[in-house]
Amino acid sequence: MKIAYLGSKGLPSRSGTERVVEAIASRLSAKHEITIYCDSRYTPKNTRITGISLIRVFTIKGKYTQAPSLFIFSALHALFSKYDLIHLNGVDACFILLILRLRYKVITTAHGTPGRLTRLKWSKFARWLIRLMEYPFVYLSTYTTSVSYLDAEYLKKRYHRHVFYIPNGVDEKIPYDSQKAERKLEQLDLAPGKYILFAAGRIDPTKGCHLVLEAMNQLGYPLKVVIIGDLNQLQSYSDHLRKIADQRKVVFIPPIHDRELLFGIIKLARIFIFPSTDEGMSMMLLEAATLRAPIVCSDIPENKIALQDNALYFRTGDAVDLAKKIDWAIGHPNEMQELGDHASNCVSDNLAWGKIVERYNKLYISSSNNQEYS
Repeated sequence: MKIAYLGSKGLPSRSGTERVVEAIASRLSAKHEITIYCDSRYTPKNTRITGISLIRVFTIKGKYTQAPSLFIFSALHALFSKYDLIHLNGVDACFILLILRLRYKVITTAHGTPGRLTRLKWSKFARWLIRLMEYPFVYLSTYTTSVSYLDAEYLKKRYHRHVFYIPNGVDEKIPYDSQKAERKLEQLDLAPGKYILFAAGRIDPTKGCHLVLEAMNQLGYPLKVVIIGDLNQLQSYSDHLRKIADQRKVVFIPPIHDRELLFGIIKLARIFIFPSTDEGMSMMLLEAATLRAPIVCSDIPENKIALQDNALYFRTGDAVDLAKKIDWAIGHPNEMQELGDHASNCVSDNLAWGKIVERYNKLYISSSNNQEYS
């Protein structure tokens, strides 16, 4: 079967949606002919991925033009190509269903729904506009899926259409480089087990980084804090974080694209903190769990669905409660490591990529053969 993936920026993957697309496509490339449409400004010209064809699409540079031009030009190219199925990722891209459905069956996947969430990644106008796109996303797709259980339920109730919940997955074994991580830590005057870690692809208010800093201010910084991620998403928020951070105790690190290095730093952290106020199904959280990191995280439903009882939860948005939980976690390393071990087993049993990808494969086959998927 020839399958094309649209809606993501492309490869190599650096953020959540792209990493999900890469994980699914790479595992299905032995069974199907896979093509991924990529932003030419994102995917280098010499990029090669075994078993996957990449089509680099010209885009119009600009905050409000780059993504829409990627979606439109990808859809037009696909329209005059020959595929058996399209997999479209992201509610924000679904206006191109008007083009794609002229010829193809299309599977859509939501990686977050602005109608339910309050992410400041989007302005009020952008959230309103994307919410309008939920209509074609649900009504024009052959099958609709969501990586979030709550998003799936929201879409079902609002639009009275079936939405399949297929969560993100995780590799059962994640390669990490402890030696490279130790060298990086030494450069930053840090030591293994002597820092608390916050890591995200992009850092905006919904990721809750400010809660970590506010909590540590209350505790007097018993350990150093490492913040990894892109601080250029919202300048006012970035300025606020730097203002409230104790520069002697907080280390800001730009996004680390070397996955083995990043995973090594996660593995060597005393505590991994995940304070997001809303998420779909975080790849970063699943990977930290797989690495057996002791996790303190917000009690949003998505986190509890992923980790069940195998993390130390604090009340979402409550820096005081987070401070209490961090204090307890620092004082109970054995109990925290036990939670980390159980979390790893939990995600391995329930969310291994092999199981998740097989569900997508069955969905593709059902769609292609005009069969009901269940």
